[in-house]
Amino acid sequence: MVRQRLGCWVVIVALAAGCARPEASQPPANDKADVWFAQHMVPHLLQTTAIVNLAQDRISRPELARLADTIDRQGQAHLAHLQGWLASRGLAPYDPQQDPDRRTETDLQRLARIRGASFDLAFLKVMTARHRAGSKLAATEARQGSVPELRQLAQQLLAQQQAQTATMTSWTRAWSRGQGR
Repeated sequence: MVRQRLGCWVVIVALAAGCARPEASQPPANDKADVWFAQHMVPHLLQTTAIVNLAQDRISRPELARLADTIDRQGQAHLAHLQGWLASRGLAPYDPQQDPDRRTETDLQRLARIRGASFDLAFLKVMTARHRAGSKLAATEARQGSVPELRQLAQQLLAQQQAQTATMTSWTRAWSRGQGR
């Protein structure tokens, strides 16, 4: 009887050990840069998407509307990839709303107050700054990341954002001079 109970306990312990998962919230030491990139890029892309959604009915220039649509589509694809990667590791993105020192007005809040002809230039200014910040995140991942799929995504993101930043910078110069069409 004692042997039978002991045998049952051995089976139960063995089964329990096989079902136990390693702690999902602790990334391996070698992919901390990748986790940092994904956790910070997700809220960055979510905020960019919110800004583009706000801009859709306010942008007056067709070429800017097309660029905003491209930014949104690319951002949604990158966002899905990064969210999937984080979820597969049991991780969540960084939440900037949890930062107790977050007291500054957001880009979205500033843009929400602007309408009319000046919106296009304001949108370009905000999106150019966002792309520069996103490019810094992507460049860091491209240099320091250890997960090939995320390094590749960062390189793609970096190339897209640098090209779009160049376009937005030239439009800002041209449209600021003319202050019209």
